Amino acid sequence: MLLRLMYKIVLGSAYGLIVAGTAAAQDIPAGWSVETKPKGAILTYAPEKDGPRYLIVACLRDTDEIGVYSTGIGVPSSKPVVVMQLTNAGRKYSLRGDMGQDNISHEPAFRYETNIDARALSIFRAEFMPMLAGKGPLNVTVGDKSQQVPLAGLAEPLKKFSASCFGRS
Repeated sequence: MLLRLMYKIVLGSAYGLIVAGTAAAQDIPAGWSVETKPKGAILTYAPEKDGPRYLIVACLRDTDEIGVYSTGIGVPSSKPVVVMQLTNAGRKYSLRGDMGQDNISHEPAFRYETNIDARALSIFRAEFMPMLAGKGPLNVTVGDKSQQVPLAGLAEPLKKFSASCFGRS
């Protein structure tokens, strides 16, 4: 599956090849950032420069795939299924994925990915995106570990992500 390859790239040292088209090592900015391409976008939050990426949301409309990833929150698990739960302002959104290892930081990494048609993309937009629209913080729980992700600074990256992911490009 293309998203599995992207997972390895997103959580690996070659992330910049897909996103920036360069072989240079990736600089992970602090806070919220977005990388866009026609019919796709990757929204990322890292608490510090070159730090773990607590939340990565990848939308690839050209291949009809969505991925949600997290590094630095969960712990290694032998369970075949691990749950990521996001909560914000009384809303809850859960994803069932699995754990691996981030190739850059060697920290545990959560992965959820799925193929998505137009109807499912509409549902994702209606149910997931409001999690990022509240005042925050967004609570991200992977397994039994949690982190708070501030939503300050998200407005512009979220606007670009939404236009690329849900727009008619």
